[in-house]
Amino acid sequence: GKEETPKTNESTSGCQQSMFVIRHGDRWDYAHPEWKETAERKGDPSLSTLGHRQAREVGQFLDQLFVEEGIKAEDVTLVSSPFLRCLQTSNELLSEIRSCEGDVAHTVKIKPDHSVFEFDLWNDGLHESLPNMSERKHYFPRVDVTNESTLMPTLPESVDAFLKRCDDAVLHLDKVYGSAPVLIVVTHAACCIGLTKSATNATLQDINPAAPCAIYRLKRESRNEPWQMDHYSKDNGMNGFSGHLSDIGKHTFPWNHFDRKKQEHRATPGAGYTGPPK
Repeated sequence: GKEETPKTNESTSGCQQSMFVIRHGDRWDYAHPEWKETAERKGDPSLSTLGHRQAREVGQFLDQLFVEEGIKAEDVTLVSSPFLRCLQTSNELLSEIRSCEGDVAHTVKIKPDHSVFEFDLWNDGLHESLPNMSERKHYFPRVDVTNESTLMPTLPESVDAFLKRCDDAVLHLDKVYGSAPVLIVVTHAACCIGLTKSATNATLQDINPAAPCAIYRLKRESRNEPWQMDHYSKDNGMNGFSGHLSDIGKHTFPWNHFDRKKQEHRATPGAGYTGPPK
């Protein structure tokens, strides 16, 4: 059979790198809209029961994939948006990565990073709901409070400003985490689309909508090479892959909807779609 090239922990040596961009799971406030009537942090909802299950299924999928590809715990770095639903998704998925060499669940920290912050399309002041990371660490011991976010979004953002932020975020992630053989980025639907667009030099129409806990896998042969991603039409491709989920749900819908001119009302499902041809 074909002899595989031995893997090392130094991506700069020429071995393949992967970046997994993952949307958080199903949202509690979408499944239970009455929650916002009494919530103190309306911009920072939890995962729903389904969302927690979806996050665990992401971890189970990655666990199997890492074993198949010989990925070790020491190869893995995880970056997360500081919003609760992303930290919960990160925490759940890490707990399910149990089979690859090393101890992912106990050694991989959650690095909160504002560069992959939510897109506040409607200027709702979402960031005002966020506590500091020291508080988060009380409930999520994996959170690395020493991780500094040097790229902070300026809010509110227009669509163009947000996409420019994603361009800058890709450069930031490469500067800070570019030596990681495997980088997992847990973020929001808009960032899933924007980051993959920027990293692969694609268009919005090249990227499948981001379902809850959808996975976008980007690959490159070395740090000096461009990122590549499956075409949107590839069967079971890792361009918004959701085949690992037992239930996508119906409240947190797949999203690639940047055409604000068509979003006359935020409650209109599907308004402003900018993804591949349906």
